[in-house]
Amino acid sequence: MPRVKSNLGWIALAIALQTQTALAQGDALGADEIAEAIVAMTSRVWTGPRTPRPAPVRRPNGTSLTLLSSHAPVAVHADPTVSEETQTRALKALEHAHARLDLMGWPRPLSDGGLGGGPEIDLYLTSSRSSGAYSDGLAPWTYLDRASTFAVLNPAVAAAWVDACVTASYAESLLLSADPAEAEAWRRATAAWLTWELTGRFGCDDAVHDQQAEPFRSWIAGAAENGAGGALWLAYLSSRHDGASGHFIRDLWALASQRTWEGEGLRADPDLWSATESAVHRSGDRLLDNVEDLAVERWFVGRGTKARPLLASIDSDARVPVSRSMTRLPTRVTSRTPLEAFGSAYVLMDSRVWKGAERLRVWLRGEYGVRWSLVAVQLDSLGDEVQRIAAPHTAVTPQAYLPIELDGATASLLFVVTNLARALPDADTPGADVRGFELVADRAD
Repeated sequence: MPRVKSNLGWIALAIALQTQTALAQGDALGADEIAEAIVAMTSRVWTGPRTPRPAPVRRPNGTSLTLLSSHAPVAVHADPTVSEETQTRALKALEHAHARLDLMGWPRPLSDGGLGGGPEIDLYLTSSRSSGAYSDGLAPWTYLDRASTFAVLNPAVAAAWVDACVTASYAESLLLSADPAEAEAWRRATAAWLTWELTGRFGCDDAVHDQQAEPFRSWIAGAAENGAGGALWLAYLSSRHDGASGHFIRDLWALASQRTWEGEGLRADPDLWSATESAVHRSGDRLLDNVEDLAVERWFVGRGTKARPLLASIDSDARVPVSRSMTRLPTRVTSRTPLEAFGSAYVLMDSRVWKGAERLRVWLRGEYGVRWSLVAVQLDSLGDEVQRIAAPHTAVTPQAYLPIELDGATASLLFVVTNLARALPDADTPGADVRGFELVADRAD
């Protein structure tokens, strides 16, 4: 140990002497180069995935009308054609979103240095640019990767949607500022979920309805409305892991934040999928069990009579459709639409099909390259769950088997098949791990 300390001391002394010489000669760069060389020799080189930096975007022109909040650091800029009523309502919604997200512990967007005419967080009501969040560029003074941002909303939005759309736009701007390396689909999903928490609407569109209508979609990459349909996944995670306080999702974003101090682009790992898997594992749970459970739970939106708190807040017309029906035994059905990573299909069998049989056998045969989940849910005449049984998740061989003991109260059988992917999905590359399957059923007596 004494020798190590001595060596470090000589290195420090050499750097100090070199620095003094360089400064005396007006050449501070020489000292910096030595410091960088020392770091390069003693630090690991980042070899993980990277994502492009968000491109700086010029602020909209022509937004000559400005409303400043009297009690919050926010401002609304609008085209001359936007009514005063719309501007005022947008400002109130912006103030509400800012205050609520502050209370929930979310970081504020960075100051833009007056690019919007002042230090306020800026929302532009204009048709000159698509609605969403935009970056002014990365901030060089922050420890973690951060960006200066602003939000844009088309003023033609229906009056009933103004509050939700303003909230979603502000949330996207906040998230882009907090982690510019994260995929847009994650920002869209999280902003839609936050909007639901604050206003009761899942974002500025019908993404959750569309996601339910097409359950074969993945939860983030490939989700409806450029990722906003993934808000239901985040609502489920929050309900399961923090009692719907919202802290779990907020902390996932904090866990995924990082600092890129060398090379091109931004460090893309850990991303929110890997952060979610790590956090769920630390809680004693398994991510794939969460995926499987939500695949079953989402079936009950608009169905059954038993209260499910998370699902009760979703419009009853947002039902997942029956993918296939089994009308005889034995039978074999194949998927009409291949499933994306974490996407599901729903196969239904009426009690008239098994004609008093007490036991059934069911086999799942999936395409190779991904893991599969198979769950059988027995439903009563009201559509409520009687009991369920799940096969172990498949591994190398994509086959699963379920022996089913039919309950006397069972009026129909629901089979839920889910593509569990081969690894964590990549929110930047939708369409990976898309696979089909077939389901075979027969009597066991």
